[in-house]
Amino acid sequence: MSVIPRTTKMVLFAALGCAALSGCGGPSDTTQIRNLVSGYVADFAAHKGTQACSRLTVGAQRRIQARAGILRGKDCGATLTTVSNLPTGEAARQIARFHAGKIVIDGKEAGVVIEPAAPSAKPTRVVKVDGKWLIDGSVSVTP
Repeated sequence: MSVIPRTTKMVLFAALGCAALSGCGGPSDTTQIRNLVSGYVADFAAHKGTQACSRLTVGAQRRIQARAGILRGKDCGATLTTVSNLPTGEAARQIARFHAGKIVIDGKEAGVVIEPAAPSAKPTRVVKVDGKWLIDGSVSVTP
């Protein structure tokens, strides 16, 4: 006679089976990266610089601040909010259409092509930090 109740065994076997399968317990890395890019684009298009910056590595945030030109001194969020307000009309509407295209994952690093893009656009670098994918490179749609 078993000491472990049948229901407990079923839950245990389900958990072990789940752990053995790839992707169990959450979205795949590819889905996480697509969601990351979609969220960044949505935040940028909605002029939510602080939220957009939360999707970037600390290094990427520092690079934005360093390249901010006359905006120097502002934090990443304020810089992206200001920059996101520059495009108007059709240009602003086009930004909201950007999305993750081809994704190539290599361990804790990945390259993602932001589409629509020029045929020779370089992939944007993303990295996994503490289990979370973050954008570490320029969000590029042109070569």
